[in-house]
Amino acid sequence: MLAAADQQIQIKLKSAEEKFQIDQNVFSVSSNSSQTELQQLVKNLLDLSDSDIEFSFRVGEEILQNTLRKYCESCNFSGEAVLEIDYQEKRKAPDVSDVVDLDDWLGGVAAYDSQCFAGLYNGQLAVIGLDGSTKSYEVHNKPIKSIAFIKTYEEEKRKKNLLVTTSLDQNLCYVAVEDSDCSCLYSLRGHTETVTCCSVSPSKEQIASGSWDTHLKVWSTSLNEPCDSEQVSKRRKNTGPQSSLLRTPLLTLGGHTQGITGICWKDNSQLITSSSDMSVKIWDTQLMSCGKTISVNSSLQCVDWSDRSQLIAAGSSDKYVRLFDPRGQSGTIVHSTLQGHDLWVSCVTWSPTSDVELVSGSYDGRSLLWDIRSPRSYLAVISTHEDKVLCCDWSDGKLLSGGSDSKLHITKL
Repeated sequence: MLAAADQQIQIKLKSAEEKFQIDQNVFSVSSNSSQTELQQLVKNLLDLSDSDIEFSFRVGEEILQNTLRKYCESCNFSGEAVLEIDYQEKRKAPDVSDVVDLDDWLGGVAAYDSQCFAGLYNGQLAVIGLDGSTKSYEVHNKPIKSIAFIKTYEEEKRKKNLLVTTSLDQNLCYVAVEDSDCSCLYSLRGHTETVTCCSVSPSKEQIASGSWDTHLKVWSTSLNEPCDSEQVSKRRKNTGPQSSLLRTPLLTLGGHTQGITGICWKDNSQLITSSSDMSVKIWDTQLMSCGKTISVNSSLQCVDWSDRSQLIAAGSSDKYVRLFDPRGQSGTIVHSTLQGHDLWVSCVTWSPTSDVELVSGSYDGRSLLWDIRSPRSYLAVISTHEDKVLCCDWSDGKLLSGGSDSKLHITKL
């Protein structure tokens, strides 16, 4: 513990960015120093006093939020040793989002290359081009609850994008999108309630879905299953209108006591689900069983996995984002809790390029960018909607968010 109210302590400043490294990096500073004083010190040493560059400071695994004294007291640091502080350039607030007005609420969003996709509550899939042009296609007869981009493929020398959509109509659809056309190739049937969520495996060979019927199902993404040719052969004899081919699940697993609200792949054989039964479950598709259950004290609304940080992020109805480390042995493995939203957290998505950044969306109308080392202070407000945020996606350098104001926000990060 620090003795004096304003004790001098030794700090060592380090930066992984070569252009910001300081030759003389050990200093004696007041224990009452905060980010403001450290910011001034580093900028003066680097001759950046007139620059708009700002730095964040990390002590151990935490972003410094208060004074050095408060940090030392929280971790019982005596002040006799040298305190190592890492600093890096602070991420600038993103540019203002592009906003696209659509015809109904957005249940799911995805992006690939120069296109963005939105699943709407009127059952349509909206395709938004780089120039802001929008085309909408009928896919379901009830609201779309989630969508995911699967892969690109070629058919008759034409490039197509393959997506999956889930709906209140209890079905999923594999949808092929090209420049001027969209068609539902397969109708995936097996759930008995609303299909709330879906996720594509890292190999792109399978997708998983979760439903209010409490079950998760795994499906093949192959476009050349043996049963396909049998269905085509039978339908050729029928002169009526041709509908999409039917597909049944490869695997069905049950274990939740209430509806599944979120699903994601941990690897090609493990799945993670969140549920309104206040639990996260980790499933092994090869053993066909649940390997771990993490219980909390609030209904969970969404989940996402970071392969970089090896952490699970789950949003809940008590307005928090909880981070779990599944490598622990205890029943509840809460790594930290992100606090900043005012209402339900409806969606979370990890950065595809960083192990410490994620975005969350909430019924409070905001999508927030976080550095998980600073759980009580978000980095930036990415977008502000006029009503609830229902979905978000971070891919191809773009952050998408949509909700009940029928607007798609596209932010480049």
